[in-house]
Amino acid sequence: MWFKETTRRVWTGPVVVFCVCFGAYLSNGTPLTSGDATGNMLFSVNLLKHHSFLITPPQVPGAFVWTWEHTPETTSRGEITEWDNMKDEAYRAGHLTAEPYQYMAPTVYPDQYANTFGIGAMLILLPVYAALDLVTDLVSNRPLWWYSAKVTASLLTAWAAVFIFLTMRQFVTSLPAVLGALAFGLGTSAWTLSSQALWQQTPYLFFLSLGTWWLVGVEARPRGALYCGAAFGMATLCRPTGAMIVVLAGLYLLWLAPPRFPGVAPGGVSARAGTSAPPLFLTYVIGGLPFALLLGAYNAYYFGGPFVFGQDVVVESMAQTRGATGAWETPLAEGLAGLLFSPSRGLFVYSPVMVLGFIGAVMTWHDPRKYAPLIPLQVAVLVQFVVSAKWYDWWGGWSYGPRPIVDTGVFLALLMIPVIIRSWSARWMRGIFVTLLLYSVAVQVVGAWAYNEYSWNNKNDENVDQPEHRSRLWSIKDSQIVYYVTSFQAAQLRKESILHHFLAFDGPIVSVSPPRTSSEPTP
Repeated sequence: MWFKETTRRVWTGPVVVFCVCFGAYLSNGTPLTSGDATGNMLFSVNLLKHHSFLITPPQVPGAFVWTWEHTPETTSRGEITEWDNMKDEAYRAGHLTAEPYQYMAPTVYPDQYANTFGIGAMLILLPVYAALDLVTDLVSNRPLWWYSAKVTASLLTAWAAVFIFLTMRQFVTSLPAVLGALAFGLGTSAWTLSSQALWQQTPYLFFLSLGTWWLVGVEARPRGALYCGAAFGMATLCRPTGAMIVVLAGLYLLWLAPPRFPGVAPGGVSARAGTSAPPLFLTYVIGGLPFALLLGAYNAYYFGGPFVFGQDVVVESMAQTRGATGAWETPLAEGLAGLLFSPSRGLFVYSPVMVLGFIGAVMTWHDPRKYAPLIPLQVAVLVQFVVSAKWYDWWGGWSYGPRPIVDTGVFLALLMIPVIIRSWSARWMRGIFVTLLLYSVAVQVVGAWAYNEYSWNNKNDENVDQPEHRSRLWSIKDSQIVYYVTSFQAAQLRKESILHHFLAFDGPIVSVSPPRTSSEPTP
């Protein structure tokens, strides 16, 4: 730490960041409906009520598209929201078959499905739902089911911004650290997407920021290696790409405190602290190992192998729905250009303040010893961009902004540190920073209040996920931001209508067995 502050000033920054971000996230008053988030919510309730990671189609008929063979010549296809005796008999006879939505991953057990998006997010929601279920019947209260998930997402994202602030405070004073944290919290899709529903990326952002805080301060707090390992382990439990930062952080700790061998002088922390330096890497591994074992056991038990994830199981069918033949078929140059510059997905269009993170990444090499903890973050950003750019839908499906790389915002905000240090004494450079920040926040305000999945992504039935309409992602005239600015009120009304549709179902969220009735609603 370069300076000392009073206790009152130390707490001011985190409180400001948390209150501003959390208040902004809740200001629109509505959660964002999303299939991916629905899976996390649904499986969390199922785990709470039925103590199982698996769901069968009759338990949640609304999570499937159904085909009913009434006679050999007559079939019908559609949704089923209620289950009854006749449907149950048709299902058991093989005349009623289910096709799962993308958040339902087939397991090695016939007709039993697990969450496509892992167990991390659902486990985070579990204590929240458990507390609510003590005072109300949660499975019958869909509004509470949705809104409590949004509040949880908002809390996690606001705390992610707080830990970004605390990490930056190890390099800069409070005011620039506040602005840097708000650049992430209010100037990226962390606001419009991550804080509005419990995607797998929402807790992932929180644990990334928490683990990075421990990692950057590990020289001053060596025991933090244990908590760093646990935080990054939990991040990987939320999203498989967390394995990338697990490896990079481990390599950094090995460099910082390499193993001691007889006759060889230690380097890094060991060289400065002598033979009493703690085994940082071993401590780090101990912290993360339980999460790795849990994840491997879960994957092996439900998907057939420790390195087989729910996304791996459904990726082929999901890719086919978008006109792709494989998971990694996007040309790298095309994917990178889209993630950075697409008028309807590009990072530099939606969050231009993040440009400063790329500049800061270059500046760290002017003094690599000083900024050594930031170097693993650079590699993580680079790898995440390459992975996302090669993925079959680099644009992230129906989304607002660059959803596949929203988690890089944690690291890009921290990589601004060298820029902030260099620019904070020059008024014109501060002006550029603030201008980029204000524009980025304005774009997110539009998205937070007006964005819904359907209005632009499927405007006039021109679904951007389909190859014949994908050119819309590159149209300036038909850009997503322009649409939501010019159609702000209509988009808001559509968003409320969509939410009302999701809240209007009368049946339970998940049932342990199908009810027996004599009615036969049309599927």
